[in-house]
Amino acid sequence: MAVNNWHWYVPPADEKIIDILATELGLHRLTAAALYRRGIRTPGEAEAFLASDLSSLGNPFWLAGAEAAAARLARAVAEQEQVLICGDYDVDGITATALLVLVLEELGLAVEYYIPSRFTEGYGLQAESLRQFAARGGRLAVTVDCGINSFAEIQQAQALGLDLIITDHHTCFPGERPALAVLNPKQEHCRYPDKQLAGVGVAFTMLRVLFARLGLPVEKLYNYLDLVALGTIADVVPLLGENRILVKHGLEYLARSVRPGLQELIRLAGLPEQRLTARQVAFILAPRLNAAGRLGEAGPAVEMLLAEGAEAKALAAKLDELNRRRQQIEKSILAETQLLAAAEEDAPALVLWREGWNPGVIGIVAGRLAADYGRPVALIALDGKEGRGSIRTAPGYDVIAALHECADLLEHYGGHPEAAGFTLSADKLEAFRAAFCRAVAARKPEEMLLPVVAEASLAEMDASLAAELAALEPFGHGNPEPLYLLKEIEVSGTRRVGAGGEHLRLFLCQGGGSQTAIFFGGGGQELLAGERVEAVVSPCLNVWQDREELSLVIKDLRRLEPGQKAIVYDRRGLRQKEQFLADLARRQRVLVWVNTKAVKEALSVALPGRAQVSQLGRDVEEAACDALVLYHIPYDREAFEMLLAAIRFSGLPRVYLCFGHEELALNEKIFAATFPRRETLLQLADYLPPQGKKPVPAQIKRLVAFPVTSYLLEQSQTVLKELACGSEEKNWPPTQQQLLQLSQTYRRLAEVLARFRTYQNFWWRATVEELSRYLVQPESLSPELEEKFADDFTSTQRAN
Repeated sequence: MAVNNWHWYVPPADEKIIDILATELGLHRLTAAALYRRGIRTPGEAEAFLASDLSSLGNPFWLAGAEAAAARLARAVAEQEQVLICGDYDVDGITATALLVLVLEELGLAVEYYIPSRFTEGYGLQAESLRQFAARGGRLAVTVDCGINSFAEIQQAQALGLDLIITDHHTCFPGERPALAVLNPKQEHCRYPDKQLAGVGVAFTMLRVLFARLGLPVEKLYNYLDLVALGTIADVVPLLGENRILVKHGLEYLARSVRPGLQELIRLAGLPEQRLTARQVAFILAPRLNAAGRLGEAGPAVEMLLAEGAEAKALAAKLDELNRRRQQIEKSILAETQLLAAAEEDAPALVLWREGWNPGVIGIVAGRLAADYGRPVALIALDGKEGRGSIRTAPGYDVIAALHECADLLEHYGGHPEAAGFTLSADKLEAFRAAFCRAVAARKPEEMLLPVVAEASLAEMDASLAAELAALEPFGHGNPEPLYLLKEIEVSGTRRVGAGGEHLRLFLCQGGGSQTAIFFGGGGQELLAGERVEAVVSPCLNVWQDREELSLVIKDLRRLEPGQKAIVYDRRGLRQKEQFLADLARRQRVLVWVNTKAVKEALSVALPGRAQVSQLGRDVEEAACDALVLYHIPYDREAFEMLLAAIRFSGLPRVYLCFGHEELALNEKIFAATFPRRETLLQLADYLPPQGKKPVPAQIKRLVAFPVTSYLLEQSQTVLKELACGSEEKNWPPTQQQLLQLSQTYRRLAEVLARFRTYQNFWWRATVEELSRYLVQPESLSPELEEKFADDFTSTQRAN
């Protein structure tokens, strides 16, 4: 199996479109395939994606509320009003706050900002900050990255006579928002095309409208794209559409940032100044900006972004030190949670709490545990009678949906499907654990998928391909680095690398070519020279001594064990298989084997478009698939093996057995309606027309107590003729089964039925190992092995 327990799959693709993209743009076919996987179908779309020009950003006036907000801000500029920016303590909120402070101050406004304490106030718009601002004569407040669900505080702002502009990007809960303007692309009535902007992206879009209203060139705003990129990457929004454009250009501004604090933080983090990647920002730079808010107040992070000269450098050093302290606290809490988690290993979700945990760090620890345990993890920091919780999850779960079902136990909650926060009373901890685990268990998680762009050869993995793929950056959530499947490669040697030998360098060869690769975290794998493997890899460029070299990074690896050639998922006896099949078909290309026309038609309508349904192996339009699902039990060996030979699996053959006792009974009905038996012939003898005239099934159905088909009637007619029924020398009705053997047609049909039953029994009774071997070596089902699956009925038929 795969080292990381992921399911690899290659989604369907139109090879003609990929060829057109490669030819028209002069790209490697593997680069064109990566573009196709991103929904790109024409050369024009590809050129726009690769260019990612800032002019491609959407019309900012389509953002609902933006015009009203810009008009009010323009009035504030004209009247030189005081403005309060209400931010948040994470990197998205910090950068959005700094963005508005810097831009509005440049426009001549007196700006102050307020970032709540994670510990004493928590997330969201704070009523006390509004009251104090109003008491000082303030009349205009703007939220960034918060406020959309702060219904009580919005009412408070209205009562205080404040003009409130809300800019946010979180999920909008139902409710009235009596604010001057509400900007959130997730609002149902908002027609802004990109719904996935980060909080800082929403604020930036509002500023674009303001600059247009003031007659200022929008290019002046581009100097702040370093802040937009920081917040967007840190908030883990999809790096597609506008987010990708903003981040791609923002990373260039960040590498040459004019903000001395950021320059110093980049230096202290040991990052290259010339070129930064989204991954470096997410895992190295952003945690340092987050550190202040996690351990105390987020103010120093905002101040660092706003400060100049020596003060900015001193604040950067302070954030770097706070990050080291955060790492120590994280390590301590992780050790405690691992002990607590051991007692909850079998729970659908881990819900753990302890007095004194740092509420600013538990989210990071929850993320680590979620990755280790493959399920949602909720950690709750207790402070007397109150608990502050943070949830992270493995892929496939929606924790916000689960929290909705626990809402009556919570004081506040919010976030995203993958990460959320909440507060609750300490006396509701046990009830919350039970309710949250029930909610998680009720929703089956999606399979851990590793989508692959295409199959490739080792020889195709070179520096020129990696250079082309770099044009698809920045990679991150929603725009993953392109991965390729290498099949049948040989390991010629390995070497553990890293301080503790936690990584593995592999020396690979295929078809006379060779390449080195690195498997981060793979140091525990024992691979011998000469072993064959399959691997999912990412070709990247490394710069070493001013030279660009290929770095082949292994994301997952699977040994090719001798004899193990197919993967069989034994779901025989599965209940609710329609739901199982629908879930499977949403995630990968499936080909479904059924035995009846009625079920084929029903499943063809019910299943997603990526599923094909074939009756007895017929009418298969696309032979490429990720998995074959046996909804019914195959009984026709010839038909099944013809289909098997035509299928092109994306990796190792994957076959799901989803039949049960009901399908055994269904096959018997099919056999009864196809093969004439003594009881059938006894009933039909009086109703069948003379030989030469075709029987009419509709007429006979009303006269007999079993299902009939045209084939059954025609074969029965032939058998009766061969038995000379209706002649002067007839022996009818036959008193012994042996008399039926006088009919050549009956003997032939009995042999066919015997083969069908034997083959059916093979699928019903065989072990997974026997089935796996058969799927790649059909000849392994030999006559001797077939005899093992012949039942008494079959043996009797053969003897006769």
